[in-house]
Amino acid sequence: MRFISFLTFVYCLNVNAQVNDYTLVKDHFKLFVGVGASFNNGFEINSYLAKNNIQTINPVQINANAGLIYYGDDVDVDLGYELFASGDSNEKTKNRYISNGIKLRSHYVFQIVKDFEIGTGFNISYAKRKLAIYYTDYTLDFNNLPADVNGNQISLFNEKALIGPSLCLKFKEVGKRHQQTKVTFSYELPINNKPWESSFLKLENKIFEKNRNQFLINVSFTL
Repeated sequence: MRFISFLTFVYCLNVNAQVNDYTLVKDHFKLFVGVGASFNNGFEINSYLAKNNIQTINPVQINANAGLIYYGDDVDVDLGYELFASGDSNEKTKNRYISNGIKLRSHYVFQIVKDFEIGTGFNISYAKRKLAIYYTDYTLDFNNLPADVNGNQISLFNEKALIGPSLCLKFKEVGKRHQQTKVTFSYELPINNKPWESSFLKLENKIFEKNRNQFLINVSFTL
């Protein structure tokens, strides 16, 4: 709710300043989509997985996002949905790691030359990260089903909030529709420390991801 309230506040300021020109105000809001990659400093749970010969989580993940951007003469504010995904396998197991969440990104922008700006600011995000581990050598006999038919899968989740500085390179008046393209570099640090949990299993151990910093490169395009 704080993200939405902040964006609404920025919008109201712009409307009050340009109340007689609705078209100009409307043009300060655009939809955007983005793609990129994140690079993590490692997961605490990986050491436990490795001890049991289970495939560890890849520290490099694909990133995608989409949402709404407000831009003025000196500021850009993005609010949107964000996805991270990766997968890997070894001779006995494979995993799928997916993160779904929201991100607020705010930059103060400086014009360098015509149609090119540099922005500095911050990111803040919150996501639920899901890890599914599969045993590929597990055999299921439909003539003699075991009591636990999901014995080949472990499903875990971890909720994480992150904040950190970011820098963007902004190219304006791109393409036939004169759209904007931004390349953003971010470094994010965790601001909470929740353990891995499961909705299906009783966990004997608590594994925390207290040091899960990440570096993120993202390219976004307004629509």
